[in-house]
Amino acid sequence: MNRSMFIGLAALTVVVMALAILLARPDGADPDVPGSAELLPGLKDRVNDIETLEVIAFGEAPIRLIRSDERWRVVNKQDYEADFALVHDLLRALAAGERADERTSNADWYPRLAVVDPSDEAADADTAGVKVAFPDTDLPALIIGRPGPAGESRFVREAGEAQVWLSDREINVPATALDWLERSVMDIPGSELSEVTIRHADGEVVQLRPAGETSSQWVLMNVPDGREAEPAWRLNPVANALANLEFEDVRRHEQTPEDASAALFVTRDGLNFVATLFEDEEGGWVHFSVSAEMQASPDESLSDDEASASADAAAVDARLSPWQFRLPSSKYQQMSRRLEDLLVDLEDEEDEA
Repeated sequence: MNRSMFIGLAALTVVVMALAILLARPDGADPDVPGSAELLPGLKDRVNDIETLEVIAFGEAPIRLIRSDERWRVVNKQDYEADFALVHDLLRALAAGERADERTSNADWYPRLAVVDPSDEAADADTAGVKVAFPDTDLPALIIGRPGPAGESRFVREAGEAQVWLSDREINVPATALDWLERSVMDIPGSELSEVTIRHADGEVVQLRPAGETSSQWVLMNVPDGREAEPAWRLNPVANALANLEFEDVRRHEQTPEDASAALFVTRDGLNFVATLFEDEEGGWVHFSVSAEMQASPDESLSDDEASASADAAAVDARLSPWQFRLPSSKYQQMSRRLEDLLVDLEDEEDEA
């Protein structure tokens, strides 16, 4: 596995939490003109000090995001990592945005503009906006409603205030905790692997290896006598099971069932990704553990590259092993193939004979 890919997987680069937002007003802007008023007064001077966000949508539990260990995390999802770009873009829009146009202060219009407070008894799914609040601060909460008529804008209203404004930009606020998560798990294409071995609870073993050192085609090992493996294009998806891998849900790792299967993915530079797979009423789940198999020299020391790879493996394991990920059905199936799934059907073989 190349170094840059591993760094991306481990998220080792330091996330710069400061938003570095350029908030200076355009030349000639007049702060006394309503159209140049701050979208959320007071935020721009404190945006890089915000530690907690709360997002409230109708029919959903309040979503709490906290900043911890140089990352944003979703409390509702057991402090799993949030999508940093989503948080960054929201704070940037709220801090740099302006009230471009004064609209109504008549509450009868709130439902049509979807700026009804989602906590209001009169709110429903069609009329309520999404409220963004800043706990433990004196900043006002903002209710974000429908897109404006010209696009790239939103109807907004400060919670507790009557006046509705049109913002000067789009504001994207996911309404569910799941949509705030960093959904990417890893991206390791089959070209980075040297072996895939699937061990089922009943003892069946499925093993694939590349056709050559630089080949992107895969070969099924231990094909039974009298049987034929599926063509390479049918085998390759198994080897690419870790490519562009995203989850559908996530939870803290506790235990895995005794009848779980295990898939071993070995990278070309000797790193082992063990995927423990099992199903429950919610779907197919995987738990990852990551290790590096390194050969020490006679003096029991590792080369710089080996030491670096070992450290990287430990970092990735620390990121992945505390969690269980619910996978899309296609990815789960790729990681848990049976030998029979990868053999040409007997009927097809008989027809060809």
